[in-house]
Amino acid sequence: MSDESNATVTDGQAVKKRPPFNEVSVLFPLLTFYTAGYLGLMVADFVLKQAFDLPDGILPVYIALLGAYAADKEIRRWIGAPEPARQGSIFVYLWLLFFLAAYVVYSFRPEYVMPSNLASVSLQVLAIFFGSKASKYVWESRGQAMEPDVLKRRQDQVIELIRARGRIKNSDVAAQLGVSRATVQRLLSDMVASGMIRQVGDRKSAFYEAVI
Repeated sequence: MSDESNATVTDGQAVKKRPPFNEVSVLFPLLTFYTAGYLGLMVADFVLKQAFDLPDGILPVYIALLGAYAADKEIRRWIGAPEPARQGSIFVYLWLLFFLAAYVVYSFRPEYVMPSNLASVSLQVLAIFFGSKASKYVWESRGQAMEPDVLKRRQDQVIELIRARGRIKNSDVAAQLGVSRATVQRLLSDMVASGMIRQVGDRKSAFYEAVI
């Protein structure tokens, strides 16, 4: 049996090898952990009226981690690689909502003090978010037609999704591919026109299924 085989035989049974570890795959859970910890410290610092000194060293590490996550997402989009269905924008909303809540409370209750790095981290998170959005818009504005290899890969993903779920909606594909609904609508319309899938219903109630 060759070394490139995906399975080994032990006592007459095939045992699948584990896929190689992908460092990038831990970015989202690690970022989630850091966000929960850092934001939690900020909230505690504010609510407890600076009862403890919040260290500054975590800020550059957190921003670097967030930047790495955003960069990985954009690289995947530009090379046409499958993107995990993750809602990274939730981190932006959490920071901005807490900043607003803290600012309103501080405006009426000056005894509460705004955490020193709260404005800085909120602005940097927002900048990374809009940088990612700008990259997405540039990518989508390159033209209506997709490159052949990207188109084929996405068509295969749509077919696999239909096989797994039986029927899908525009929103399902958008979440799976990590692209806008406008891009998904063009993709699905082309697949319907070519006879690869069929559309049932119209407008918001429309769904797609395999051609029998």
